[in-house]
This record gives sequence, C-alpha cells and structure tokens, in this order.
Amino acid sequence: MKFLLKPLAVAIALVSAPSFAAGTVLGELGSLNASTAGAGSAAISEGAESAFSNPAAMSLVEKSTLTGSLQAFDLNIKYQDNGSYGSFGGDNDGGNAGSVTPLGSVYWVNPLSDKWAFGLALASQGGASVDYGDDWRGASLISSIDLVTVQVNASVSYKINEQWAVGIGMVSEYASLLQTQQFTQNIGAEYEAGSVEFGVNLGLHYTIDADNMLGLTVRSGLDHTLEGDVKLDRNGNGETYDASLGLVSPAIVKLSGYHGLTDKFALLWSLDWQDWSKNQSSVLILDDSGRQVNVDRNWDDTYSASLGMHYQLTNQWRLEFGVGYESSPLSDTAANAFNQYPDLPVDEIIRIGTGATYQASDDFSVNFFIEYLDLGSPEIRYNALGYGALSGSYNNDAAIAGITMNWVF
Repeated sequence: MKFLLKPLAVAIALVSAPSFAAGTVLGELGSLNASTAGAGSAAISEGAESAFSNPAAMSLVEKSTLTGSLQAFDLNIKYQDNGSYGSFGGDNDGGNAGSVTPLGSVYWVNPLSDKWAFGLALASQGGASVDYGDDWRGASLISSIDLVTVQVNASVSYKINEQWAVGIGMVSEYASLLQTQQFTQNIGAEYEAGSVEFGVNLGLHYTIDADNMLGLTVRSGLDHTLEGDVKLDRNGNGETYDASLGLVSPAIVKLSGYHGLTDKFALLWSLDWQDWSKNQSSVLILDDSGRQVNVDRNWDDTYSASLGMHYQLTNQWRLEFGVGYESSPLSDTAANAFNQYPDLPVDEIIRIGTGATYQASDDFSVNFFIEYLDLGSPEIRYNALGYGALSGSYNNDAAIAGITMNWVF
C-alpha cells in the first residue's frame, strides 16, 4: 500500500474538474444561442429552449413546441514547454490534446392554460475530452480525461399579468469522469467515477412591450461527489481501490435583454456572474486507506458580458451575430500559473458567434450556428516536490457548430 500511496499523492491527487472549468461551462450550449455568443438567452423564447434558459420565458410560448439540436464541440489544447525538469523533463509536448465532441439536446414546452406552462429539457452545459498520450512529459499528472455532464430540467411558469412572469425548474445533473495517468512505462492508473446531483433554476421575465423584454435567471450550484474506483496497473498486475472526488458546478446569475429597434434590427445582451470562488480546492479521498489529498485551486468568481443582434433579411431568413467576453477564474493568470493544471488550464474567454434562422412555415423553423472561442494562452508552473516541475504555456481555442430545429403543434 505504501508503494501505491506515494505516486497517488503526487499524481492522482491532481484529478480535477475539466467539465466545470470556465472554458467548458458554456451556457450557450444549453440555451441554444451560440449564434449571438450567449446574448439575450434569458429574455427571449423562440422555441422550447426556455425550459432550460429561463423557465419564466415559457410564458411566451403559445402552442406546444418541440426543439431539438445537434452540435459539435471542437476543443484545441496545445502545450509548449518552457524548461520543465525532473520527472517532467521529457521531450513530448503532447501535440493537440483536444478533440471533437458530439453533443445533442431536446426541449419541450406545453402551455397548460393562459397562465401556466410546463417544460422539459435534456441538455448539457459542456464536457471535456482531452488526450495528451501516455508518453508526454506530464503523463504522471494526466494522460487523458473524459468528462460528460447531462442535465434534466423539469420546469413550470406562471404568467402573473401581461408584463410579469415567474418560473421554477428542478435540475438533476449526471457527471461521468474517466481519467488515465502514466507514472512510468510499466505503471499506470485509471480513475472512473460518476455522480448525480440536484438543484433549482429560477426565472423572472418582464415584457415592457412587444419589442422590449428583460429576463433574469438564477441557477443553483451543484456539489458533486464522484464515487468510483482507482485502478492501478503495475507490470500487468491490477489493483483496485475505492475513491471519491469533489467537483463543483457553480451557481450562475444571468440578466438578459431584447430590444427591437426597427422592424428588421434587434439588439440582444446578457450579463452574468458565476460563483467560481467556491472552487478553492479539489479533494480526493481514498476510501480504503482514509487518506485525503487537497489540491489548491484558489479561483475567483467570473463575470461575462455579451452583445448580439438579429437582422431580418427577408420574411423567411434572419441573420444573427454576437460577441462576448468572460473573465478568468484566476484573476492574474501569469502570476497564478502555479494554480493551473493540465486537465484544462483556464484564462479569459472571447466569444464570436454567427448564424441564420430559416422560417420554413408557421410550424417549423431551423437555425444554423457557429461560434468561435478564444480560450487564451494560460501559463503553467506546477512544482511537485521531489519530482521536478512542469513549466510551459498553452494556446487554447474551441469552436461550436450545430443545427437547431423547432416544431410547433
């Protein structure tokens, strides 16, 4: 057991939260507004996506509506070394550790009366699939990681009057993690775990007039405890140990607006706050031994702003565009490089989205969208006492492309 705990204290202790790093909690994935870089999501409801984005906005849906979306998330993570030494002193930088991940979501909203509406949503705010390979210089920290999150939202809204509506949604989120590490050529480890947590989604919607609307949403934070197994492979001999890992999904507050300035042009905006200061450390517990390892994160809350537009080109075609900015959970990314980890180093995010909506008939429309995300160039300087240091920088970005279809019954 002593042989096992020594590498685990240095390596498996660094298991962290890639799906919930700021680079991959992408609200526009669930809210289906990547074409405007997240702008306006809490203020409008053009399909059934409000069952996820703002339950109060379901009051705008007049008939039973089904919405489905297919997306591809292309994540690029490129590491360049800058003087690593010790056990991190190899010559393989891991290439592009990112990958393309397919995503999908389904939404349904059904008005129950002129006051009440009910909605269901099956969606994800993101995930990560990262693979550096077993022979890159940081493989003792992480070789590969796959983390997927899926949320199920059941929501109701109540229309107080012609201007005000409120909504509440019950959220259940499943998170699944698979991580591998390679300590030496003949010694590796795999951690596989899952968790289900529950929360709420609150919404408020205010209709100033037909051309001006405001929306406010609050999503509760989720504290996952991923329970599973650590499997140690040593020269072909396997050993398995129970383990659990704490994982944070932050509380989110979002304020959005929609303003029809002319019969062709509309302005959309969003402001939001994410409670990332709750993510001060990651805690791994080895149940067999009772040993607990804390990994400092020291993150700050993040803030974001986005601005978008709709332009009605013809009666059937509408063009969309948006830009957005999100602060880093590490306020000074360079100075806090010792708090970065190769699961998914974080930095400021710049979003640029565009797309088009085609209204094929009164009962069917389709939206095409693409969004580019500049995930920054974070630096990493991780020191493992007695084992050396991993020192380098990243050049990270991502793209989302997809199609959304709305059916009205």
